[in-house]
Amino acid sequence: MTPKLIASYNGIVIKDYALDKDQMIIGRHSACDIHIDDAVVSSRHAELRLTPNRYLDGFKDVVLRDLGSTNGTLVNGVRIDEVELKNGDVIRVGEHQFTFQNQDSDDLEETAIYLPDGDDSSR
Repeated sequence: MTPKLIASYNGIVIKDYALDKDQMIIGRHSACDIHIDDAVVSSRHAELRLTPNRYLDGFKDVVLRDLGSTNGTLVNGVRIDEVELKNGDVIRVGEHQFTFQNQDSDDLEETAIYLPDGDDSSR
């Protein structure tokens, strides 16, 4: 499953946006990947960048960055400059709300990952 944003307005789900490109722009301009027709949204409001997860093959990390918008970008009620999104994060752009849904996150079991510290003296 590709990560996605689920858009809602006044509590009503409007649309799902698959995050299927390495870079996507949210904004009022019609050329934006996620177009929001709202006067309080900047022409190029925010950017989503997808990068391969360094631990899980086939998974993507998603970073949201505000592009200097006038009214800001909020994640979980906090104004951000840049943040790595986690499953369930709520993004607000103008009066529009998006819920971030990460790929297959509901199907993953909680797992501890051992990361070596580089000290080979124990071998």
